[in-house]
Amino acid sequence: MPKISPIHCAGLPLLVFFLSLCCSSETLAQTGPSPTKDNIQLWRFDELTAPGSCRAKGRFQDKEYCDSQVVNQILALGKDAIPFLISELTDDRKTKHPIYDLWTYTAAGDIANSFLFDLFTAPDWTVSPMPELESLHMECTHPGEWCWRKFLHKNGRKFVQERWRGAWEANKDRIYWDESARCFRLLPVTSEQRLAGG
Repeated sequence: MPKISPIHCAGLPLLVFFLSLCCSSETLAQTGPSPTKDNIQLWRFDELTAPGSCRAKGRFQDKEYCDSQVVNQILALGKDAIPFLISELTDDRKTKHPIYDLWTYTAAGDIANSFLFDLFTAPDWTVSPMPELESLHMECTHPGEWCWRKFLHKNGRKFVQERWRGAWEANKDRIYWDESARCFRLLPVTSEQRLAGG
């Protein structure tokens, strides 16, 4: 990056003023290598067809069941969608209306957790095995929202985030997108990885 001389600095306030007229303060506040992620807000989850359509039958990534700009933005991130969704797990801001059938409300973190599991779920509803996530599997005979709220009350959103972060760190080099199944899968553990782990 070129150095700015003292002469050029005199024009800097004028440049900042001009930028403030052209850009919103929200845009100027964005940081990080990928501004696309900063524009995705799960708590503003949109469904382009009917409310509740994204959880009626299929997975979030199934276009025939879920028509959503937010979903399209997340899928466009590719593998980077995983750490992005993990970062959203502690966000308790509520959506305008519940996006799950029969729920009283949904928060951004609720959506992030479901989306992550969907991304690792095959069309036959088998989930890629990650031992780090075993503590997130709930045995519950009550309705889904009741089970989830009870789990969060006991463990907290941070607990969920830590488990997903652990799964990501342990498996990120093995994760790949299977386009035919529309989900992430895990490559087999190599002998080198097995030796490094044990």
